[in-house]
Parts: sequence; structure tokens; C-alpha cells
Amino acid sequence: MIYRRLRFVKWLSTTPAAGVCTICSREFTVPMNALKRATDAQASLQEQFDTHECEPEDSSEAPARMTDGALFRQEPDEEEDEEEDDRKEEHDDDESDGYSE
Repeated sequence: MIYRRLRFVKWLSTTPAAGVCTICSREFTVPMNALKRATDAQASLQEQFDTHECEPEDSSEAPARMTDGALFRQEPDEEEDEEEDDRKEEHDDDESDGYSE
């Protein structure tokens, strides 16, 4: 028998921000007021997950599945971080005191 589980899919630093059901792929999000503390965010996601009822799978969407019951944390790509740093540097160069050289 396959058991449903909550899988965290989005993180803000060490705080879970979103999760999905491994059976029906329903997504759960954390309200803004619960994002201040990781325990509140996790409790909010768990409560939403516990009260939901799985709906029949839509064949057009692939289900979210786990391997060996492990929960995976989505890490940001290093390339994305480098691109953000480059954009910040470009933005800093654009800011001036209003005088041209």
C-alpha cells in the first residue's frame, strides 16, 4: 500500500514555504504570518496536508513521487546565484549621483 506523505518543495532559507502531497500532487503553501518561524511554517503545511483529501489523479499531470520515503530539499542552482550577483553589480553601476563624467 502506498502511503501519502508531505514533501517540502520550496524553501526560504531554512523555512519550508511550500509542500506537495506525494499521492495527488496537491500543493500547500505557508501563509505569510507563519513564515517568520520554521516550526510555524512546518505546522501550517502539516495541518493543511492532514486535513486534505486526495483527489483522483489527473492523467495529464505527473504525480510527485518519493524514493525510499526520503524527503528532498530543493536547493537553488549556483548559476542562478551568480546571475543574480551579476545583475546586482550592473544595477549598482547604474546608480550614480546624477552627475555625468
